[in-house]
Amino acid sequence: MTLTSTVDIPALKARHPLGDVVEAAGVKLRGRGRVRQGVCPFHEETQGSFTVYADTQRFYCFGCGLGGDMLDFVQRTDGVDLPEAIRRLERAPPLGPQAAAPATAQPASSAHRQEPPPTVRDPALLTAAMRCYQRQLQLSQAAQAYLAGRGIVPQAAQQLGLGYASGHGLRDWLRQAGFDDRRILSSGLVRQQRERFGGMVVVPELIGGRVRWLAGRSIWPEVSPRFQALPGPKPVLGLSRLDQQAPWIVVAEGLFDWLLLTAWGLPACAALGAQGMDKLASSLQGRPRVFLAFDADEAGCAAANELAGLLGAHRAAIVNLPQGVSDVGELGARPDGRAVFLDQLRRAALAAR
Repeated sequence: MTLTSTVDIPALKARHPLGDVVEAAGVKLRGRGRVRQGVCPFHEETQGSFTVYADTQRFYCFGCGLGGDMLDFVQRTDGVDLPEAIRRLERAPPLGPQAAAPATAQPASSAHRQEPPPTVRDPALLTAAMRCYQRQLQLSQAAQAYLAGRGIVPQAAQQLGLGYASGHGLRDWLRQAGFDDRRILSSGLVRQQRERFGGMVVVPELIGGRVRWLAGRSIWPEVSPRFQALPGPKPVLGLSRLDQQAPWIVVAEGLFDWLLLTAWGLPACAALGAQGMDKLASSLQGRPRVFLAFDADEAGCAAANELAGLLGAHRAAIVNLPQGVSDVGELGARPDGRAVFLDQLRRAALAAR
């Protein structure tokens, strides 16, 4: 920690305004005034509750409660300690007003330190990357054991197209597949020489057999943040896979809730958070019966009630989880998990008649 005593932290922050650092990490912020907002990179949500304050140079997420300054943001997004976050910012080119100063010649060796281009959704590249992750899942006993412990057997993992990011080898894989470095960096899968999903089970959103979006969940307690997703709007995960003629569907809140329900053979999708219920309701148009299996916490209950109100009592029914169960994903560790959920689903259907 002695590094902090040799670095002018206020000057470092002046060279790297928080809003610019956040956007360089792939989070798109709305507005240009004192308060700017975007989709939080630290938890699952579809609405922008992540807020950056220009006057204090601090951020706060009204969805997950995380907050801090520019150094806190870099530590969380890159999974590094404070000295390493300072080193990375010291090496990076200025992002603030100082970036407008007359340019001086840069040595070729510093080219790799330039900020990556804005994230681009590239289905061809994402599909190729997913093949790499799927191969790495086949080779990782730890990842397979993690999935099995959460109720996702190998056959279900294969049907869902799941993968695992070891944190090594993705860039070489993509190069061999014909993608150049610029395109790889634009994908958002690699940040500052590190893989975004390193140490995570990777979940794809598939449309027409091609990957359109990716999210990951850490299998190791030391990997932070626990959840990662590609920057930008999140989908209603799994909705595109469902038969339009299905008489009913289940809407869950989180990533592993959806994985488990789908592995059980139920027609399900995931809201990926407890916000943006108005947009979710619009996405569910044409669905005659919707069962809402959100988390049992205050935010999940509020979201379920809000969505039920938007859909109407003739279409929506809330599934109450058993006492002591906080979310659907917890049932994956129980031998009777599927039977317990189906019983709660039947109760919700009977109560809605």
